[in-house]
Amino acid sequence: MDKIVNNTRSLFHRYGVKIVRYADDFVLMGRSLPVEVKAKLENLPERMGLALNAEKTHHIDARKKSFDFLGFTVRYSRDLFVKGRRYWEAFPSKRAEQKIREKIHGYLKTHGYSSAEKVSEDLNAMLRGWLNYFEIPKVSYTKMAKRRLRYFLSTSLYRYYNRKSQRKSRLYGQQAFEVLTARYGLIDPTKYSLGLNKL
Repeated sequence: MDKIVNNTRSLFHRYGVKIVRYADDFVLMGRSLPVEVKAKLENLPERMGLALNAEKTHHIDARKKSFDFLGFTVRYSRDLFVKGRRYWEAFPSKRAEQKIREKIHGYLKTHGYSSAEKVSEDLNAMLRGWLNYFEIPKVSYTKMAKRRLRYFLSTSLYRYYNRKSQRKSRLYGQQAFEVLTARYGLIDPTKYSLGLNKL
């Protein structure tokens, strides 16, 4: 589909409409989407034996309303420091943040007897994959999402070590997140930077 849309002789190109696609998810972008462009879009999938997902298909003015795509929320935001200036930003969507929290919660719930080293190693595998995906230099804005993830880790690990078995863990009553980051290399999301934490 992207080859058809991006063809310089296509109706889409005539109206300055471009496509960003990954697998079967895509976004059409243009200053406007005339009726004939919409009609063409509806016919294309049918020619390939496919159909548009009505629940996922939306026509919005992205300058006024944000949208989610591939785990990101894309928004046209006001600059807090320069009056009248706006800029495009992309950051982890609420759903993406919820997914990593659920994954961490599920792990801690089923690994009550793992060592601190093992917990740090396994959590790092989850964190590194999630952070690497959203850490796109000069494109994504992840600071707030990282702060929320750090807070979730801190509170979850505190509860985890305070309820772990009837025999109190060595980390019982301590700030487990700080101990695991300092002693066992657990990733602190707020200090994570792509390219510096691959090992």
